[in-house]
Amino acid sequence: MNPIEKAVLPLRQEAIKRTEQYAINIAKNVEKELSYSNFDMKKSAPYPQSYGMNRIEYMSALRKYKLFSSLVRSVKPVYRMNEPHYVEMDSVRVKRFIEQAKSDASRQYDSFVRKLVSKIGETIDARLEGNHVWSYSLLTVVKPNGSMEVWKTQMIVNISKLGLVFNQWPTRKLKKTK
Repeated sequence: MNPIEKAVLPLRQEAIKRTEQYAINIAKNVEKELSYSNFDMKKSAPYPQSYGMNRIEYMSALRKYKLFSSLVRSVKPVYRMNEPHYVEMDSVRVKRFIEQAKSDASRQYDSFVRKLVSKIGETIDARLEGNHVWSYSLLTVVKPNGSMEVWKTQMIVNISKLGLVFNQWPTRKLKKTK
């Protein structure tokens, strides 16, 4: 195993846990917002109408509708256009949403490690200080020629336009200080 992989891989489980908590909070916030409208989807997250909205407003409303729809089920299988659309939180869908977020976090972390190894290049030693899952980390690497480099990473949890939770790990090489 590459020295960078050995140094960074132990934080994988923490990244997955953080993403899981983020997904749980999203589900709780959806439920809370629905409760304000007595669980009426038409009031909390209506399907957007294209007229009267610019593209950004439309896409934002559509993302919200899709997120809410992915976590709830209709109380009534059929409803009329002019009546409320009552829903309830669906524990199976919520669990699937959380598990998908965890699975995605695992794959994303593996991808991050591969990208980091590729970005930094060949190394003979690596040491990690800090924890980029909760704040940031500094990865000090020793290159084959004996030179040392320090790379700073900070994890960001984000949500896609499709309502999927994902991690990002922007990493940059720090300039040498004298």
